[in-house]
Amino acid sequence: MKIIDCGEGARKTKKSSFLPFRHKPDAQEIFVSSLAEALDNRFFLLSHISLAGHGKLSPLLLVGPTGMWAVLPTGITGFFRANESTWERLDEKSQAYNPSKPNLLIQLHAWAKALGEALVSLGFQALPIEPVLFFSDSAAHVDSTRPVTRIVLADGLPRFLTGLFQARLVLEKEDIRQMVIAIAGEEALEPSHAGLEIKDDFSLREKKAPEKPVQKPPEAPSRLAALSREEPEIVRRVSRHIPFNRNQWIYLALLLLVTIIIVITLMFVVLIKA
Repeated sequence: MKIIDCGEGARKTKKSSFLPFRHKPDAQEIFVSSLAEALDNRFFLLSHISLAGHGKLSPLLLVGPTGMWAVLPTGITGFFRANESTWERLDEKSQAYNPSKPNLLIQLHAWAKALGEALVSLGFQALPIEPVLFFSDSAAHVDSTRPVTRIVLADGLPRFLTGLFQARLVLEKEDIRQMVIAIAGEEALEPSHAGLEIKDDFSLREKKAPEKPVQKPPEAPSRLAALSREEPEIVRRVSRHIPFNRNQWIYLALLLLVTIIIVITLMFVVLIKA
């Protein structure tokens, strides 16, 4: 996957392992790192896209052969309820759901729709951009009923990523390229940035076969070691009739020795008292 920052003065392709995040991982960093591990270089992730009339809202735009997604990662926690375009949050004191502001469902849905209309006005085919609200914290719980914006909880991220590959192909490589240029500018795809990629499981380049480690021939056991492991002749003869192994014979001998010591000690005590 390739990441393109569309912010002012930052229109350049970046390695997927780097974005200007805070030192502590936040919701966006968690989401982007998960994408980077799962997606190949057919996918582009655009950040800091500015749309007139939508304030500071700046979701991530994921573009790939299977579609387009406007994703807003958030680290908020609590209990929420999403019913179509209604967005509510549970008040811990009153234990009642109240309208939550800002309404992330409506804002993200409107942003995705506006971007889609802008692309159509530039001559691109009308493709739905699916709005996705991603909760990175497992302490967030959402009860949803046909929400206008897709809800993805922390434990649902792997399922979301799997769906990116399973959906039908709707965009050709050149279509994706032209969309990225229209949004981020042609300099985002300059050859100077073409080498900044992450792993691509679909690459046609042959991978080097891993070198086989040179195996050393097993060393012949020393004569002393062989002798130390060899059982005495008397033990081998008795073992033919009594199925004891070497360790069992050692335990038996120790037990016999301890028994003899105890008997001698008792006899010595009895003689002294007599």
